[in-house]
Amino acid sequence: MKYEMISLIIAEGALEILDFLSKREVGHFKELRKLKNMRTGTFFSTTTISSRLKELLEYNAIEKTISISSGRNVVAYKISSAGRRALELADRFDKELGEVLKK
Repeated sequence: MKYEMISLIIAEGALEILDFLSKREVGHFKELRKLKNMRTGTFFSTTTISSRLKELLEYNAIEKTISISSGRNVVAYKISSAGRRALELADRFDKELGEVLKK
């Protein structure tokens, strides 16, 4: 599919999740629920967060770990080297687009 990778990375919440995870060792769903859309300033729905996590996992942009704490499964997410590179490319692409599409 043409633009498949671009559509993944610009899907609502994808860049915010990658950016969040790039700044810490791991992140948990509870923390990701506090992320805001960079464009609108609104919080993402839990459905949106779940969908983006699933997609980012499928494309190996993030990794999922499950540990046990107090008898409960604790799920954590970590940005992968591919996800970090995708974020760098998105940043560069955004800067270049900004130069071409000046307001």
